[in-house]
Amino acid sequence: MLILQRYVFRQGMLASVMSLLVFLAVVMALFLAELLGDAAQGELPGGSVVLMLLLRLPEAVMLVGPLALLTGLLMTLGRFQEDSELVIMRSAGFSYGRLLQPVALLSMLWTVGLLLISGWLSPQAIDRSAELLTDVARRAMVSSLHPGQFNRVNHGLTTIYVGSLDRRTEKLGNLFIQHLEDSQSQVLTARSGQVWLADESDGSYLLLEDGFQIEHAARPSGAPLREMRFGRNELRLPAPEDIRVAEESRQRLTELWPADNPAQRREQHWRLAPPLASLLLGLIALPLSSRRPRQGRHGSVIAALVLYLVYSNIVHGGLIVMEQKNALSGPGLWPVHAALAVLALLLLLRHRRAW
Repeated sequence: MLILQRYVFRQGMLASVMSLLVFLAVVMALFLAELLGDAAQGELPGGSVVLMLLLRLPEAVMLVGPLALLTGLLMTLGRFQEDSELVIMRSAGFSYGRLLQPVALLSMLWTVGLLLISGWLSPQAIDRSAELLTDVARRAMVSSLHPGQFNRVNHGLTTIYVGSLDRRTEKLGNLFIQHLEDSQSQVLTARSGQVWLADESDGSYLLLEDGFQIEHAARPSGAPLREMRFGRNELRLPAPEDIRVAEESRQRLTELWPADNPAQRREQHWRLAPPLASLLLGLIALPLSSRRPRQGRHGSVIAALVLYLVYSNIVHGGLIVMEQKNALSGPGLWPVHAALAVLALLLLLRHRRAW
């Protein structure tokens, strides 16, 4: 690689990274406000806010990564043209292909980085977030129980009386429970118990030990009572909605290919959208940076921002259409990427003729 090519690559990389940091600061501030709101409502412990914020960093990078690359390249190439550096390059015999090489290399490296994040790092972050929320849900269930009081949980379907509660071991003592499920009423007593969650999709359980259970229909007079003494019993409670995470969002990209259902197919297209957008928008940055003499640098940035917004909205609209159709076959988002690729090719050919 020539010295000028390394110079273009280095300046483009620096500007793109700086743009990424600025955009990440804005997005992470929005995420922080959301998490602080959850913490204020008691849905998330205050000590977990920073960890949850870090776990949402891959999501933020996927959202703003393509835009950061486009903005960084536009600012770099625009400065080159404003300082007449591109004029000097052309006068020195620097061909258009040599200028395109560092831009394409930077776009490909950026694409590979986003592919690694969307395909492998993001699923790990989502899985860790689900585990954290599962633990939070269990602790929230225990903390909502007050000894010596009747506590209503499960949207009022379950009433629990706890005689004693060890906050350190989270052990419950002398329990009395009334539970409604499928028009059946259950009354249970137990010497001890404990709340636990198997996983975020299976729900929470109230583990009871050494107790007695009475079950009857909605109208006890019309059905016989069922009495049972148990040494161990598990009362299933629904999992909080916050921790219901789609299984496909926790799978790596290699596990989603080939897709076994429409949900996995949509997840495939969503994971591939940011890397493909980075590659195509990075190539488009070179012709978009071209402008007439005395034309402002920011005009091209605004045009690129409009292009990015239109493209990203079409991508999200395509995902909604895929969800509505719920089909395992079809073009998906490939026509959207193909249209942007054709636009990039036409702009590059036009810019090359004008070089």
